[in-house]
Amino acid sequence: MQNSSAIPDISTLYRLPFSKNDNPNGWVEITTDCNLRCPGCYRGCNRDDNIALHVPLEQVMANVLEMKRIRNCQIISLSGGEPLLHPDLESIVRFIRDNQMFPFVHTNGLLLTPELITRLKRAGLAGLIIRVDSLSRNRATTEEALNSVRQKYGEMVNAIGGIHLTFLCVVNKENIGEINSVVKWSITNAKLVDFITFIPMRQVLFQKTDVIDSSKWIYLQDLCEQIQSVIPDIRYASYLGSKVENTAMKWLQSPWIVMNNRILGYAGPKFVESFQMFHHLFKGKYAYKFGQGRSYLNFFQILIISVFLSDFRGVARSFFKEIISNPLNLFQRATVQLLCYIIPPGLVDGMRDECDGCPDAILYNGKLVPSCGLEEYKLFENQTDNIQKDDSYR
Repeated sequence: MQNSSAIPDISTLYRLPFSKNDNPNGWVEITTDCNLRCPGCYRGCNRDDNIALHVPLEQVMANVLEMKRIRNCQIISLSGGEPLLHPDLESIVRFIRDNQMFPFVHTNGLLLTPELITRLKRAGLAGLIIRVDSLSRNRATTEEALNSVRQKYGEMVNAIGGIHLTFLCVVNKENIGEINSVVKWSITNAKLVDFITFIPMRQVLFQKTDVIDSSKWIYLQDLCEQIQSVIPDIRYASYLGSKVENTAMKWLQSPWIVMNNRILGYAGPKFVESFQMFHHLFKGKYAYKFGQGRSYLNFFQILIISVFLSDFRGVARSFFKEIISNPLNLFQRATVQLLCYIIPPGLVDGMRDECDGCPDAILYNGKLVPSCGLEEYKLFENQTDNIQKDDSYR
């Protein structure tokens, strides 16, 4: 289904070098309790039969250490449920930091306060990934209206300082036409946000009798076409492929450099490749993000990079024009932002088209399985070919 001209040619992109045993991310779920009932929740927190339980601290620590051993990961992503509900969250964050990894927390943000963020940062918090979208909040509102919520969280986190911030937005046919406003907001507020991630909504099977309803699903080409309508010259740099389809892209990323409310240029495939290779050479592991805390580059750093990478020469020229228009811009820093699409796994010819090198795999009975497909693994175990076949389930 990837026949749109808006989708980049896979041969022009850098394939992120992540594998099962050498991956920047370790995914650890610490609770099944949640204070929202989001439609399509892949852990079933919106279901009446959901059992809200916190994973004991000792078990969380054991899972963190096992992820470190198996994955060689840079960060640990704490998810749920809603992790902020876990009574031992600060201890968990501190334990991850003490084991030389960066703790990231996935949250809906409802419980975030400056005081909580401050305590978590003191414990070692490195990043927040906040889901804000009209499918989880209130479909009566719009994504543009929810930018005020993103603004509130962005200013709250920025006031504490030194915390990487991602906004995640789940998308289907109901809100796909509104995501341009989220991208525009992120560019205008580059001093607040590092990553913007869009994930198409999918249905998770909890019972074998469940029926797949794909009537509102959207796909990679829908995301690419929508963003291209607001950023006509958008360039993509890196991807993760599918285990099943040869040229399918399950993760697709566009890193760009922003200053003064506009994109100066794009960090191309060679930049991402160089960054990952040098990070692995000197740190011994691949990276989920650029540097610690927020992701910035000053003019002189961009100049140095442009000597070696042609993609950055356009960025340097654009930065120089900003300096000409206002010499004080010489002392400003540009933000490295990342736009990311993550396409959930489905079925292709009866086989699951999982991400090849999935960063969000979770431990289940000692095996690494995609976190978004865990419930179906529980349901079918080794009989995934028995999951309802549907050509749209991809």
